[in-house]
Amino acid sequence: MADPEDPTPPAARTRGGNLVALGLAQVVRLGSGLAVNVMLMRALGVDGYGVYGYILTLVGLASFGATLGMFNLINRELSRSPERTGELVATGLAAVSGLSIATGGLVVAWAGWMDGRPEVVAAAALAAVALALQSLATIPEAACHAHQRMSLSVAGQIAGRVTLVTTTAALLWLDLGVAAVFAAQVLDALITLVVIGRMYRRHLSDYALRPSFAATRNLTRRSLPFGLNLLFGSVYLSVDILLLAELKDDTEVGVYRGAVMLIALFPVIANTLNRGLFPRMARHLGDRAAAGDELRFAARILLAVSIPAAVGGLMTAEPLMVFFGGAPFAVSAVPFMVMAPLLPLRFLNNSFGMTLSTLDRQSDRTRGVAVAACVNLVANFLVIPEWGAVGAAATTLGTEVLLLGWFRWHVRPLVTGVGLPVSLLRTGAPAIAMAGVLWCLPAWHVLLTITVGAAVYVVAGRLTGAWHPRDLRRLRRV
Repeated sequence: MADPEDPTPPAARTRGGNLVALGLAQVVRLGSGLAVNVMLMRALGVDGYGVYGYILTLVGLASFGATLGMFNLINRELSRSPERTGELVATGLAAVSGLSIATGGLVVAWAGWMDGRPEVVAAAALAAVALALQSLATIPEAACHAHQRMSLSVAGQIAGRVTLVTTTAALLWLDLGVAAVFAAQVLDALITLVVIGRMYRRHLSDYALRPSFAATRNLTRRSLPFGLNLLFGSVYLSVDILLLAELKDDTEVGVYRGAVMLIALFPVIANTLNRGLFPRMARHLGDRAAAGDELRFAARILLAVSIPAAVGGLMTAEPLMVFFGGAPFAVSAVPFMVMAPLLPLRFLNNSFGMTLSTLDRQSDRTRGVAVAACVNLVANFLVIPEWGAVGAAATTLGTEVLLLGWFRWHVRPLVTGVGLPVSLLRTGAPAIAMAGVLWCLPAWHVLLTITVGAAVYVVAGRLTGAWHPRDLRRLRRV
């Protein structure tokens, strides 16, 4: 029997389970990322963890150049024209191969010029190799997503992440320092690429072996707005760490990186849902009501997860930081508290940005992120010399508020009936009840405290309509 709450046309409901597959992959990714960060925090200390954060940020900032955002472009195009799968995947692989080589060379050159320490340059070189392999894997993965066969990419991601955790642990045990995690990332990326490539060829299409230079150049040109969006996004998400490294020291970077660690991991939840909805939203071009319903559902689900996470983070900041990183990372609690409200903002921005990309308004998304990057850069220059990690956290939060306003304004003409005020009320009320309970609890272990808070929110959220059992049924059909 059809669910009256789900307006998706019956023909579009025949294949489901994509979110289950994506969710499984992202749980593994979240767990492995957390495990790797905890191992590094405890093995390297605040200073060594700061060096790791600097290299990771440098590669993340340059990563736009390795793909120019072709994942989203190919996903969107194949969602509407699936018969072009072999052609677009082969062309994308050719384009990304050249882009990755150029980007990797720039990463190593920058590390050698700006830092110069041999261990930093070696780690940056390994990170550049991992980036190239990761970038190649995104092309067949985009085809799997466009065909709504997202489970095809899951095996490779899980195998890669398991390799990452086990190899990192072994190399850290051998006392190989910060380079250990980047060597493990190379193995992770290689295994992921091989497995996803084999699943793509077996279930979807073969590669057109000789894509033309003209087609490769055209795809690269059309990807530029997507790539610029990644660039500006990386600037406003990463420039704070780079400036902390230049204007302060490795210790301050480590303090900030400890605070941002959990904040950076949580958006995989929003990314999971929005990747699942991406092909569906791409088919709603010109249908404001259908696009609005899809966005309303995504926003409500993401607020139901992110608001209690933000409130819980505020209430348990210091014991949470000590639990993951040890006593030296207690100093990360204050910047973590400053950034906790970032979670619902970033979740919403992920959904609004996805909507703009799928409905052929990528240029609006890119301009908004460019404005955010410029504002964040100037603000960090002003506050980091005086306020360090806390100031960087404040500028990140302020930039996210600015970006939310920009995205909401530009999404407005494309959709109807998003209903954000109602969703905020339904999710905010049980989060306040949860905060009251957490305030009254004795000094239990932080994991027990979080468990009690989550239970309170789930019960109260069911009463206010923050979530409903039919949401789970609809999620399974994505």
